[in-house]
Amino acid sequence: MRADTQHLPALGVTVMPEWFQHEGVEPVLDRLQAMGVGAIATSPYVMAPCGEGEGAREPPADGEAGKVRPLDRPLWGRRELWVRTAPSLVHETRRYAGLRYQPSPPDPLTMSEGGWLDRLLDAAQARGIAVLLQVMAASPPGYRVQFSNAVADDVCLGPEGRPHPARVDRNASLASEHVVAYVATLLVELAERYPRVAGFRLDWPEYPPYDLRSALFDFNTAACRELERADVDPEATAHAVTAWRGDVSAAAAAAAPTSAQAVRAALVNADWNALFEAGPLQDLFASKRRSVLRLLRACRHALDGVSGSRRRLEAQIFPPPFSRISGFPLEAGTAGLVDLVDAIGVKLYTMHWPMIARYWARDLVGAAEDRAVDNVTAALADLFGFSDGLVADGASLRYPEPHQRHPVGTTAQAAKLRAAAAAAPVPVIAFAHTYGPVEDVMQRYTIAGSSGLPVWLNRYGYIGEAKLRAFTEHRASRAKPSVRAAD
Repeated sequence: MRADTQHLPALGVTVMPEWFQHEGVEPVLDRLQAMGVGAIATSPYVMAPCGEGEGAREPPADGEAGKVRPLDRPLWGRRELWVRTAPSLVHETRRYAGLRYQPSPPDPLTMSEGGWLDRLLDAAQARGIAVLLQVMAASPPGYRVQFSNAVADDVCLGPEGRPHPARVDRNASLASEHVVAYVATLLVELAERYPRVAGFRLDWPEYPPYDLRSALFDFNTAACRELERADVDPEATAHAVTAWRGDVSAAAAAAAPTSAQAVRAALVNADWNALFEAGPLQDLFASKRRSVLRLLRACRHALDGVSGSRRRLEAQIFPPPFSRISGFPLEAGTAGLVDLVDAIGVKLYTMHWPMIARYWARDLVGAAEDRAVDNVTAALADLFGFSDGLVADGASLRYPEPHQRHPVGTTAQAAKLRAAAAAAPVPVIAFAHTYGPVEDVMQRYTIAGSSGLPVWLNRYGYIGEAKLRAFTEHRASRAKPSVRAAD
């Protein structure tokens, strides 16, 4: 890893626009400064509540598992609500002439609320707080994770040539030249419209592997052309991937009624490690990496053409070992990555970890009995490094409710950060999520901070008053000089 992390703020927080709209720019910044925050990331949109079932749910449902997750801070008087968004700016549509994807048009909400971002930049500059803009890497129009206008030609496909409508994310195919052209154009417009922004965070410049079906993307037409450019036969690759999936599914199903240990052993014997090593999936994963690099290269080149100071470009990704599955080229040997991104944010979003293990178990064994699914879930949590060894009770591995500790390993969290920092050729940032009980959040924050990496907290909407006090007191305790005993 490059040793140039000293210019990165030690603590940052992701604050979505709705909080500046609802609570006001200065009050939000007051709270963040009390925590010692030196940077924030936000997005170029405005939000308003709407009728139930319209727009999108806030907070996101995370593939329905996250419906147990209300906000800590009330938003427009509610902790769960439905919202609509509009861009914070009136886009210059001429920039997008001839592109398949177009930015969202302004509406009355843009005109009445869109000035919040300029006010934020004024206030943050006065306080010495850096501001980054977060945009979706492959989900046009790119403002927010729940909204995507990807057309059928750009939808990710599995080896059987079909989409996966029940997936958690909404990323389009990263191999699509249309997706790449849009996000590169969007970054340039945002850099020129908001010149005081320090840089940009690309969220999910990868294929998010929330479940097994998503992990086996992408056989979109554009992705198949990427395989062919490497002299790889897409049809043969799809056949190999399908056969591998059949083998591991059969192995898991046979062992599932017995125990988690039996499932783990059966999966390893069925070439489970092809997910991380050479084997029948290597051509697919190499193709994903090339598509990700092409997207990053286009974004960096576009930003380098903007006049003024250089804008940072950061990638926010899944932690190891998922970076291999997702296609993000984390490894230090990846040609050119060091020249493309300034930092990599590794998401320790630990409420997702048991959900991921359970979703993969569902894809492996289908509608098996609960005990069998629990055994597969526990085995996967161990294989993915979510737990500190095999969990005795696989039923406990579920999306945690607000009062529950996240059912993940403490050693496992630290190990993922060490692995990312050792592999990456650029600085790594630890991203910790603030959903959950105060003590658990603070423990996870301490684990992230103990890594020696800069830490970002996601998201402000989960930093309620009790957590705000805990973070502020933590900062104050670290600032106190040590007291020597009297002679």
